[in-house]
Amino acid sequence: MYFALEPALMRIFGTPELMMKTASWQQDINAGYRKTAVAPKHRSTRDERLGDDGIRKGDLRERMQPELFAILTIRYDDNQANRSSAWLRVTHLFRSDERLPKAIRKNPVMLSLYLMWLLQHPDMQQKKGKVEITAKSRKTLYRWRIACEAVCNEWIRLAEDHAEELLEEAGAIKYEN
Repeated sequence: MYFALEPALMRIFGTPELMMKTASWQQDINAGYRKTAVAPKHRSTRDERLGDDGIRKGDLRERMQPELFAILTIRYDDNQANRSSAWLRVTHLFRSDERLPKAIRKNPVMLSLYLMWLLQHPDMQQKKGKVEITAKSRKTLYRWRIACEAVCNEWIRLAEDHAEELLEEAGAIKYEN
């Protein structure tokens, strides 16, 4: 779907350990994502992962709606603390969404665990963090899963579309015709 967007967002927010193959990424990780060379003037190196490609995580944070940026953080960030704090900014969106089953909406722990796992990028989803709901029929669980996936996919699409517009404006991604 987004052939140029996903790699750019992965580089901005972080890359799953399995995808980090180059020595430069390992060096960046060991250095806390700081550049080892002299940094360009008037630019923060704190959260630069795209560097000279045109846009930083801070630029997206400033120019996007906070809820949509939080969705991207949950989806792409490789830091669990960042994902947890981002969830606090979007929990009201999911608690008030009538399309989610009432049993999930009214249970804050299940809502947080299940939907945070669904929002994550497939490369970052691990079996270890997956929530299994038991004591319900298979038909009920299927309906719940379909409803939750529909809501999560809609919010992911909104956040990625907005990020795509900003990245195109900044020149970080280009589509060839």
